[in-house]
Amino acid sequence: MKESDILKHALRNAALHDGKAVVGAVIPKILGEDPKLKSKMKELMPAVSKIVEEVNKLSLEKQKAELLTLDKHALDKKEEEAPKELPELKNIKVGKCSFRIPPGPEKELHIGHALSFLLNYYYAKRYKGKLILRFEDTNPEKCRQEFVNGIKQDLTALGITWDEEYYMSDHLPEYYKLAEKMIKKGDVYICNCVEDKISKDRENHVRCGCAEKDVNGNLREWNKMKYGTYKEGTCVLRLKGDLKNKNSVMWDPSLFRINRTKHYRQGSKFFVWPLYDFTAAVEDAKITHVLRDSNWTQRVELQDFIRKKLGIKGKPVNVLYSRYQLEGAVTQGRIIRKLVEDKVVDGYDDIRLATVKGLLRRGFVPETFMQILIEMGISKSQRTIPLEKLYSINSRILDKKVDRYFFVEDPVLLTVNDAPGANVELPMTPYDAKRTRKVDTEGEFYIPKRDAKTGLVLLKYAYNVKIIKVTPNGAVGEYVIEKTIKDVPIIQWIAKNNEVPIIVKEPLPMFNDKEELNKVTMAEHKGFAERIVEGLPVGAQVQFERFAFCKKDKDYWNFTHK
Repeated sequence: MKESDILKHALRNAALHDGKAVVGAVIPKILGEDPKLKSKMKELMPAVSKIVEEVNKLSLEKQKAELLTLDKHALDKKEEEAPKELPELKNIKVGKCSFRIPPGPEKELHIGHALSFLLNYYYAKRYKGKLILRFEDTNPEKCRQEFVNGIKQDLTALGITWDEEYYMSDHLPEYYKLAEKMIKKGDVYICNCVEDKISKDRENHVRCGCAEKDVNGNLREWNKMKYGTYKEGTCVLRLKGDLKNKNSVMWDPSLFRINRTKHYRQGSKFFVWPLYDFTAAVEDAKITHVLRDSNWTQRVELQDFIRKKLGIKGKPVNVLYSRYQLEGAVTQGRIIRKLVEDKVVDGYDDIRLATVKGLLRRGFVPETFMQILIEMGISKSQRTIPLEKLYSINSRILDKKVDRYFFVEDPVLLTVNDAPGANVELPMTPYDAKRTRKVDTEGEFYIPKRDAKTGLVLLKYAYNVKIIKVTPNGAVGEYVIEKTIKDVPIIQWIAKNNEVPIIVKEPLPMFNDKEELNKVTMAEHKGFAERIVEGLPVGAQVQFERFAFCKKDKDYWNFTHK
């Protein structure tokens, strides 16, 4: 990438943030234009850092002027686009359609689940249909009540409401009757083969001899499975599928298995549990539209086949789309569960995780999830959400909602000689001039160590200072009477005796490019904030000017994003 292109992004970032460009905000813009540069980060970083440093030496007016020479429309106010909508659904009747949210209570929800469930919620509302919350809890080994509770909390936090709620484990008697119907029709059989043999037979398109049992023999063994006579792994109920089909899921799949684990909801009442394709075939027939991950395309044929054998006439319209991935985030449930169980993270709400709880705790607002969904749209091609897009949308929403405060990282004391005592009025937000806070100053200020350099500076909203001496522990300056001086760096400050120490925790990538766990996955920014933030409640969101959007936690602050 040309230096002029880097300069353009650095100048634009500075112009939008009161003259202070940040390397971490410029890099994503550059990569957004040319993703191939990710492989050249070692060469790119020094170049960007150098240009950002030079840009920050310029006054805001000079930055804007140079930006306009590179792009005369860079500072134009863009017309607001009309709200985007997701595409129309086919074969749908307003007021006579239904959708489902089908979580398995085996884990907490991550951003992929959130977007999928919001998609169903969106269309249910758009077409005035029914939204059903269906807990797919037929795996006794992994399903837990705590996950049921957590999922419902997440859905509520995202603003999702539903019209009906049920648990598939409550339908076991119905599933048993349907299984027996298939046994009597000769469409299924009890298979006593070991797992390895079943796999080899399927690969070789061979149906084992177990399929030759008569109906009475299959019913006898089914009853032994049902009433707990058989041990786990003794046998399974398999479908007589289509061994010549190119679709491998049609090769005599298992429909029921023995599992004697105590179920979180049903206790030890049942010993035989249905597998996904059977329950999905039955339950999805009860709704009109199934919005599903395109990775499940093969299962559609099998589920239609099962419905046909059961004599179920209902058949949903399948809307297939690619699952949503968040750039650099871990969304595999098993990996997240292991991180939690191994105590690598503090829980499912750890801000390093892309779980719904983790992202909300970090400071992403529910509106961001829906806006991401609308902007990304639905497609069968892979959808990876760039972090920069997620940050941009959340920033756009937060910008007009949250108050601004000062935070000084790595502070040093600046003593200003001959400074007048002043009661400085600071705006809470640029969108409401009437809302301000006042701070008493007596000529001593904490400023960022990186800004403690000899020369003229403007203490933002206060006055100009000429720094004449810098030591490892602080700086000394002189009060400058002139109010308007061009080309002066603008810096943050905290008046002495108005400071409160805080820690801001910033999540870092959990894994490297080799999918190895990184040694450092959390950064800590230590410094002083204005004392007023002590009175803010846990969960309060603010913008620490020229630093980041942050959300208050119990004993520290969470770094949301720049």
